[in-house]
Amino acid sequence: MKLYLYDHCPFCVCAEMVANYKAVAHERVYLPNDDEATCHRLIGAKQVPILQFDDGRAMGESLEIARVLDELGNPGRMMRPHGDFEAIRQHIEQVRTAISCLLFPRDIALGLPEFATRSARDYFQARKERIIQRPFARALAETPEHKAAVEGMLAGLPPLQTPVAHCNRLGWDDVLLYPTLRNLSMVRDLAFPPSVRAYLEEVARLTDTATYFDRAI
Repeated sequence: MKLYLYDHCPFCVCAEMVANYKAVAHERVYLPNDDEATCHRLIGAKQVPILQFDDGRAMGESLEIARVLDELGNPGRMMRPHGDFEAIRQHIEQVRTAISCLLFPRDIALGLPEFATRSARDYFQARKERIIQRPFARALAETPEHKAAVEGMLAGLPPLQTPVAHCNRLGWDDVLLYPTLRNLSMVRDLAFPPSVRAYLEEVARLTDTATYFDRAI
């Protein structure tokens, strides 16, 4: 089967986490960000991730894909049930604009496969500048204030349940939380509390996914 992805996309990371953790054999296909035709051909909408089965059937919606991958994967690698993720989600959402202003301009500057062409980068930039209501250049110039807001959020995160503390079992809350925190690793010198940095590194190892610490901007 094939998993159509963007490297920077948190929803795609959700699916990839479960596929890797559950040892589901799959081919990763990184689509150009401006490739609308492939998405519409497969699921009738411009969105990723997309899971395509060997018989050609395809499905979208990241959490639905993750549930299917969980069912298809190694039954010995069980997922922990949801906990109180809603409180963490609300805490993060308080600085959503600051997160977007930090991440969107960096997404296209990291050399990711979905942004290999100028047209893909321009497509993304035009759409995301409308969301944050400012040019990428201004968002980058505002980095200090956005970093301060996000660092305050990170410092106030409720204690995170780590997989190691649960016999190396990945949790559904990890699937929802890790992708956002992982993407923040692309911001150079962003201050992560040691416990949050350890959580990221632990989940990255367990799910065979990569952070951006080594190429942060």
